[in-house]
Parts: sequence; structure tokens; C-alpha cells
Amino acid sequence: MVEIWGIVATLFVLTSFLCNEEKYIRMVNIIGALIFVGYGLVLQAHSVWILNGVLVIVHVWKLVKMRRQKA
Repeated sequence: MVEIWGIVATLFVLTSFLCNEEKYIRMVNIIGALIFVGYGLVLQAHSVWILNGVLVIVHVWKLVKMRRQKA
């Protein structure tokens, strides 16, 4: 069951590379990274959940920055 989380997360990350707009790339990648955080926590794989947790923060920060530049 846990392995399915990894596969689903991978599919989200791969799908994000098919998006054309940076906003959508980041949003889809956030979903994949959040799933990877859960996956890493369940497996107690610190490198997986820490890396993806940081990626979520970076993506959210960039999305907020993009939104502020439009305003």
C-alpha cells in the first residue's frame, strides 16, 4: 500500500513537467511533494520527507511571490 503512495507521488511530479505554465507546474508538483512527504514519513525515510517538505515551501513561496508581482 505504501508503495502506491510513491507511485502516485511520482506520477504527480512527472505530470507537473507536462504543464506549460509555471503556476500549474508548481501547483501539481506541490501535490506530488506532499504525497512524498507522507510516503517518507511512513517509511521513516528522512531524506525523502525533508527534501519534499522543503520543495513544498519553495514552491509555495514562489507562487506567493508570483501573485504579489501581478498585484
